[in-house]
Amino acid sequence: MDGALRALMAGVIDYAGLFPPAKLPLEPAIRNYATYHAGADAFMLGRFVIPAARLPELDPFAAELFPTDPGQPFRFAALGRGGADPADFLAGLDADLAAMRAFETRHRERVAVDVLETRLPAGALEDADALAGLLDDALPRIGAIRPFFEVPLAGDWRRVLDVATDALGTAGGGAGFKLRTGGLEASAFPSCEQVAAVLVACREAQVPFKATAGLHHPLRCRDDAAQATMHGFLNVFGGGVMAFLRGLSEAQLAGILEQQDAAPFRFEDGHFRTGAWAVGADEIARARREAVLSFGSCSFDEPRADLAALGLM
Repeated sequence: MDGALRALMAGVIDYAGLFPPAKLPLEPAIRNYATYHAGADAFMLGRFVIPAARLPELDPFAAELFPTDPGQPFRFAALGRGGADPADFLAGLDADLAAMRAFETRHRERVAVDVLETRLPAGALEDADALAGLLDDALPRIGAIRPFFEVPLAGDWRRVLDVATDALGTAGGGAGFKLRTGGLEASAFPSCEQVAAVLVACREAQVPFKATAGLHHPLRCRDDAAQATMHGFLNVFGGGVMAFLRGLSEAQLAGILEQQDAAPFRFEDGHFRTGAWAVGADEIARARREAVLSFGSCSFDEPRADLAALGLM
């Protein structure tokens, strides 16, 4: 694997085997994660995605599966329960944080629950001042845990995007934007225009980005089950890295997102090239740390198999 592709793929896949379409029971899902964590491609593996409220269900597997090396803990991204309104959201947040911290206390250096993903109340996205106030209440509670707030793109989505990225960028503290890039129905897949707009808005506001759902394959392709065209993780994360490092416009980025052919994505001599742009492995690593972080996938095998089929690994 070329160094540029390795930098692009390092820790990029958060394993979400508990969720559709795989929707595995907890035991096989955590056993899969343990296998991947010890495997040859572990460098691509990010966190195990689990609702915060379900963390205690992992306790029976700790003695057998959790690493004893404190330098290689199992890492978890906890899903928050959200809330219908700010008060409900903050109450749920307190409960989620308590569960996360109690889990870490029980298992000490063998685990790290250092990411929280949660959905913002819909009403909070209608008013910039209301969202800023909610973040002012939420972020001190969250502390050193890295939060990603899921923002649905519906209705006047550009206004929602502006409100969310402005508030997250102003709030600071590493607060990130989570985009749902697919699902089981066509309506769950945002357009290339929307994904490009999110990536550019996050870059401009200096807001970290992560994605979830619908990125099983490297390249954009048709999903007959959902009757939709799925986004590719090389499109989204390759394009996101390029947009961050080379200042691509929405239109330029949308051109990358729309590609369904592997030929325009070239990884050679430690560089990633597409169109007129090129970036090196060290730059990619920086962009991945600062800007385009990871995506949740219910499969860790499928993305690797597809990369191998393309001759990239």
